Amino acid sequence: MRKIKLILLFCTVFLSILLLTGDKDRIQADDDDSNFTNLVVFARFAGETEFINDVYEGSSVRKITDNSYNAGSYSVGDYYRCVSDNKLRMRSVYLYDNGGSIVLSHPRGYYAEYSDINTIGYKDASERASRMYELRQEWSEAVNNAISSGNKISDYNDTVYYDYGVLDKDNNGAIDSITIIYKNNESGNISVSWSSPLWNYTDYVNNISVNTGKKTINSYKYVQITNSYCKPDGDTNGYLFKDEDDRVFVSIATAVHEMGHIMGLKDLYNSKNASPVYFMSVMAKHISPVPQFMSLKEKEVLGWADENDIKTILSEGEYSLKALGTSGTDNITGYKMDIPEKGKTLYLEYRNFEDNGNKYDSQYKHMFKINGNRVDKIPLKSGLVCYLIDSDTKFPSNMYFSSPKWNYEVLGGQYNTKADAALGIGEDIWIYGDIYISVNSIENNILTFEIKGGIPEHIHSGGVATCVNRAVCEVCHKEYGGLNKDNHKLQHVEAKAATVTQEGNIEYYYCSLCLKYFADSNASKQIDKDSVVTSKLAPEIIAGDKCIIDKNSDKAITFKSNAAFSDFVKVELDGRELVKDKDYTVKAGSIIVTLNPDLIKKLSTGEHVIGIASSSGTASAHFTVKEPETESIKETETETESIKGTELETESIKESETETISQIESETISQYTFDENETNASSINTGDRNHGKLWLVIAIIALAGCIAAAVMYVVSKRK
Repeated sequence: MRKIKLILLFCTVFLSILLLTGDKDRIQADDDDSNFTNLVVFARFAGETEFINDVYEGSSVRKITDNSYNAGSYSVGDYYRCVSDNKLRMRSVYLYDNGGSIVLSHPRGYYAEYSDINTIGYKDASERASRMYELRQEWSEAVNNAISSGNKISDYNDTVYYDYGVLDKDNNGAIDSITIIYKNNESGNISVSWSSPLWNYTDYVNNISVNTGKKTINSYKYVQITNSYCKPDGDTNGYLFKDEDDRVFVSIATAVHEMGHIMGLKDLYNSKNASPVYFMSVMAKHISPVPQFMSLKEKEVLGWADENDIKTILSEGEYSLKALGTSGTDNITGYKMDIPEKGKTLYLEYRNFEDNGNKYDSQYKHMFKINGNRVDKIPLKSGLVCYLIDSDTKFPSNMYFSSPKWNYEVLGGQYNTKADAALGIGEDIWIYGDIYISVNSIENNILTFEIKGGIPEHIHSGGVATCVNRAVCEVCHKEYGGLNKDNHKLQHVEAKAATVTQEGNIEYYYCSLCLKYFADSNASKQIDKDSVVTSKLAPEIIAGDKCIIDKNSDKAITFKSNAAFSDFVKVELDGRELVKDKDYTVKAGSIIVTLNPDLIKKLSTGEHVIGIASSSGTASAHFTVKEPETESIKETETETESIKGTELETESIKESETETISQIESETISQYTFDENETNASSINTGDRNHGKLWLVIAIIALAGCIAAAVMYVVSKRK
């Protein structure tokens, strides 16, 4: 019975270790190259059932969501990697509350407009604003409770956990992004209008606080979205889509647009839903279910395009550029030109909506409806797209503008969708004054155009000239003007005292541009480089001075200088340079010089001077060589005889101890007993010459014990 219990205990311990080890492995999330984290939180209103595990077309809501944000061929994360040229690498993670969605305290209708069907809804604009704020407070509190309850952030399947620190990838103290996904409205009785609390939008919230273990981070921008997975009759066709790998996903157009607001981009339509940009940017009117590329101007303000990608037009001529979002031998993706008279900047980009364009502009996408049919393409014209944007605008917006004074406007085209606005081969467009642009050729994603007419004279502006560089124009990025000999980039260097091993310096100012030295912070008094340095201190002997050695001694004599070993030059004895490795050896720490015994024997009796020379000076020491004394030799012989006598006495003692041990062995064997207390450890000779004897003694004692045991066994049997 006891054996069974021990086996069960062992199995329990083994399984516990195995489970703990497995859990440790499970919660370790794989590293990736992401630099932006989007926290996804599922939420349902009071009275609603759990929905994250509801299955549509063979996939759960949580899996459909992850396909739409992380895993799908067309996803929010993939979109921003593409448009940013891999500069923005997004990963979406999930926060569950005990494995499910967070639950809000009010029903859905509370946040919708009042009607005969929805009698708990808001009745006016004031109440709508109040409930919008209340909704934000509600889900924020629910998220805080989920975090404080110990729930971890994870992958969509709640099997891989992440450290809370990943929520702040740029280390600015704020969560990069939060996406709240509400349960889909199955009843269809609740209508949601533009600017409703339940509308899909981006906003700010600072109520969520997370302790990462290293610091506390707070919420900032968030997106809220309600997705539809099917019609009330269960038909998913038109609501769900599949990519070429059969992954089910929802329309990502709204999520991509709202994520653009997280980045800082503005709406390119106004409150009346009019748009002078429309299909030419995802921030205007997106092409569902997968949105088109964003414009070059938007890439520029987000830092995803710079002066190497966008060139400034300064004169008439022919120019070439590649299609936006495609690769090519020419890295120029656009041009711009200021028109000061209008306060506008002209941007030019090539958009290719054909099969060989970028995967989001191309209208031949590899995505399918649930019924298996390929998603229909929208007929968009490829070519050169011309924009006029207010010159002093960093993040352009059309929300508070209208025709004809748009902040951001696409020129040309007959349709309000701007589907035909791009210029094809042989087509031209009037820009302003005498400026005309025409397209000469389009081949292999490279478009060539010509600009002519009264190109405004470019006036260089911005930039700062220095003592070695002219100013660089902030528009055309070319140098202009002259040098500013008084504009230095000074570095202050404090005074430092010299030591034996290091040079010092006076206080001075150094220009990292012109490499000159100055005595003051105004750079009014230039000084020589050599004048700022103070020499090392002269070295000294710190060991060996005034030592005495016998002339015929076989001992070496050592001296130590406190100079740096790297500064060592030579060794002199009485003014004569010695030969290294013959007369002496030298090693580091600081400089350690050892005179060889053969050299000492050749020296005359009396005082000598050794000099250890280094680049910072020579450290000198005195030592005395004397003749050996006869009396000293006699004393040494006497000590030797005394030592020998002591050894003889010791040998006698050892022999006596050996005889004692032999006597004890004899008595023990005769009595068939062995008493450990009778053994005197101090009497055992542990010298090198007696190891054999010792082991022999031990063997005899052991044999005696065996014999004694055998005899006792026989005696007991006879009795």
